[in-house]
Amino acid sequence: MKKPVAAAVVHLDGKILITRRAPGQSLAGLWEFPGGKIEHEESPQECIIRELHEELGVESVAGEILTTTTHAYPGGEIELIAISVELQSTQFTLQVHDRFEWVRPQELLRYNLAPADTPIAQEIIRKYG
Repeated sequence: MKKPVAAAVVHLDGKILITRRAPGQSLAGLWEFPGGKIEHEESPQECIIRELHEELGVESVAGEILTTTTHAYPGGEIELIAISVELQSTQFTLQVHDRFEWVRPQELLRYNLAPADTPIAQEIIRKYG
């Protein structure tokens, strides 16, 4: 069974937020759109608001689903649901990441993205690049 995972696509001044997994985390050193596993009976939007609060310490407003992608990792298959998000603050407190960057859409693929996040980056470039 695919695990549903929400990923935040945050726009600010023409740039997109990506975060890098800290050492000791799964996928350490890879860049991703922040987010996490959707809990039982939680909507993707509820999940992304909770995850951004837990991972980055910020409040947010979740919007529409931009795209969905499926990826099989060694630990199992995930369905990654990319959600358009507006942040209430950009004062981040990183919990599971060691860096964050604001990146222009056309520069996203220059980063070493987690495999499941690459199709989302491609869709962002197609839409906004």
